[in-house]
Amino acid sequence: MTNNGLEAESDAGRAKAFAGFAAELSPHDGRRAAIDALYRAQETEILLGLIAAAQSPPEMVRQAQAMARRLIATMRERPAANAVQGLMREYAISSQEGVALMCLCEALLRVPDAATRDALIADKIGGAAWRKHLGHSPSPFVNAATWGLLITGQLVAPADETGLSAALSRLVGRAGAPVIRAGVDIAMRLLGEQFVCGETIEAAISQAKRQEARGYRYSYDMLGEAAATKEDAERYLAAYEGALKAIGAVAGGRGVYEGPGLSVKLSALHPRYARSQRARATDELYPRLKKLAVLARGFDIGLNIDAEESERLDLSLDLLERLCHEPELQRWDGVGFVVQAYQKRALAVIDWIVELGRSSRRRIMLRLVKGAYWDSEIKRAQLEGLEGFSVFTRKIHTDVSYLACARRLLAAPDAVYPQFATHNAMTMASLRVMAGENFAHGQYEFQCLHGMGETLYDQIVGAGRENRPCRIYAPVGSHETLLAYLVRRLLENGANTSFVNRVSDAATPIEALIDDPVDAARALAPIGAPHPAIRAPRDLFAPARENSSGLDLSNEARLKGLAKALDKSAREAWRAGGAGASARAIVNPADADDVVGYALDAGRDDVERAFAAAAPSSWAERAPAERARILYAAAERFEAHAERLAGLICREAGKTIPNALGDVREAVDFLRYYATAVANPDFANATHRPLGTVVCISPWNFPIAIFTGQIAAALAAGNAVIAKPAEETPLVAQAATDLLHGAGVPVEALSLVIGDGAIGGLLTAHPGVSGVMFTGSSEVARLIAAAL
Repeated sequence: MTNNGLEAESDAGRAKAFAGFAAELSPHDGRRAAIDALYRAQETEILLGLIAAAQSPPEMVRQAQAMARRLIATMRERPAANAVQGLMREYAISSQEGVALMCLCEALLRVPDAATRDALIADKIGGAAWRKHLGHSPSPFVNAATWGLLITGQLVAPADETGLSAALSRLVGRAGAPVIRAGVDIAMRLLGEQFVCGETIEAAISQAKRQEARGYRYSYDMLGEAAATKEDAERYLAAYEGALKAIGAVAGGRGVYEGPGLSVKLSALHPRYARSQRARATDELYPRLKKLAVLARGFDIGLNIDAEESERLDLSLDLLERLCHEPELQRWDGVGFVVQAYQKRALAVIDWIVELGRSSRRRIMLRLVKGAYWDSEIKRAQLEGLEGFSVFTRKIHTDVSYLACARRLLAAPDAVYPQFATHNAMTMASLRVMAGENFAHGQYEFQCLHGMGETLYDQIVGAGRENRPCRIYAPVGSHETLLAYLVRRLLENGANTSFVNRVSDAATPIEALIDDPVDAARALAPIGAPHPAIRAPRDLFAPARENSSGLDLSNEARLKGLAKALDKSAREAWRAGGAGASARAIVNPADADDVVGYALDAGRDDVERAFAAAAPSSWAERAPAERARILYAAAERFEAHAERLAGLICREAGKTIPNALGDVREAVDFLRYYATAVANPDFANATHRPLGTVVCISPWNFPIAIFTGQIAAALAAGNAVIAKPAEETPLVAQAATDLLHGAGVPVEALSLVIGDGAIGGLLTAHPGVSGVMFTGSSEVARLIAAAL
């Protein structure tokens, strides 16, 4: 068949190459545009609006400060009442021991076997000075936890460490690793008893009776992180169903406001709850969520959808909207949702939910939290090179956002039932003053975490006090399921900026804990300035070089732009090595009907011509700074064509869209990395001599990253390059080569030779080769070494 015939036959394959991706795009209407627009907005762009929305009259601020001052003074009079606050203070995550404890808890989540756990414990616990904390805290709980860590630390300490008793050494010899794990188990179980309400829902309900008698309400959370398998999801679903039935049995007709409720994580109900699997996740997950909601309605208890990572918010809103319009749930106000104030979108999300409540003729239970994934949100944005952060970088900006959101909730009593979750006395007092003196049943409630908020809310709940309701968020689960939850709580409340941490520190004056966040935010210059110690994603490697730009694959606007670019890429006529009757068709490995393009393989004469054309001396004579400038320019061109290149990589190499975009980003990073290396004044032609003509042989699995990385290193050093890509991915290599040439790399410094392993053999055995850069199997590497 002729090439023209193949091209005609492949039209259908090209047309459907990314049809599935386009079908996954969310059919959002204009109501969500404001939310999308704020996803990566800069803090300076939105703080003025938040300040205006959060601002209270001076007299109200003074009332809130006076109330907070009284609350904090009482909290400090009872330092032993909250064991967790004592632990946060004693093992702050700014201390060596606090970091060791955090590292241990976080890492144990992913350690499957006992031997590796022993090694990890030895590494993280053994070197810390636990003894200095013993008896330092007035809390018996903290001292008990310290004993567990001290015993462990002594058991795993180096044998030659001074002060290690002979008795402990003998104990290690006799008992070995199990004793080490037992020591850590002591500390972890003590933590678990403080953070977890009960190992089973029945135990938790029984444990809650004492606090319910004092006026508290409960929302139970079955511990467990995102489901990894179908079996996980089924197990979590069964646990939620069992919990609803157990809670319903004791609810006693108290209703969704005064009775107990349940919080669920959508990621626990489906193992593929991600934007890339939107249709499947929602179609398969929604029936499970609806099933739980219908069951909850039968008992008239609230069902709250918990907040998770920012990239899942849009999916959660889709499901919330569908649930609120569900005919089987009409005239029931038990549907609940969580909004995280640390997200820049928080106020826009509140507005959208208020509108949803009105359009669906229901009152949505809305829990307002500050957020528990801040550190991972920051790091993910930096790692993925996003255009900004989805969360605020300053705590005071989150506090301002919280007050703005709270005011908006209190102004819409017909559409939402506000549930204000906070442990901060000033925040709580501000909300109390903002809501006014007149309080009616079902107006709003406060919320706190089990084991952490009682010293504050004991002053609020019940007759004779403020007589405002507070619901305790109560985790339920075993010691084994605690760790992930524990890590979030320690990170959230163990930071030195955390109110929970600072309130337990007598050295921190009360006045420092009752500052008005609106005034503090307004005092910054400029208003909304991000935290100077947190590098923007683009500046992650500053001042040396820029980070490569990524694409937010959970943002609808970005996805629509990507869909257009992918479609355009699929319709492009890709060729490598020139045209000719003997050009071979490159077929999409995931779809045999999709002919991606055509490649003309080189022969022996082409190899000779490539070496004859190579002129290493002319390229080497250019100043390193000039070579660096060209590589920087190439990086810019690669970024400008990132989506186009990603589409080609998906079709030619069979990569997924995220992996293809990551491949392009890595190529960009290589170009800037090597450019930066030779732009250094210490790198000079007089002292750093190139080899000459270098052959670069790259594999198919990173068709642009490794291909470009090898070339960039050789070019930066002043070598001429003959590049041979994998025979499976010549089209990507040709596109990258064209971009490098377009950036200013002369053709005599870079040529492309396409072919199979035999062509690679001709290149590496050629007498004109001065060096070879190769990524591939050890077997081929040995053959190349022998040829050289």
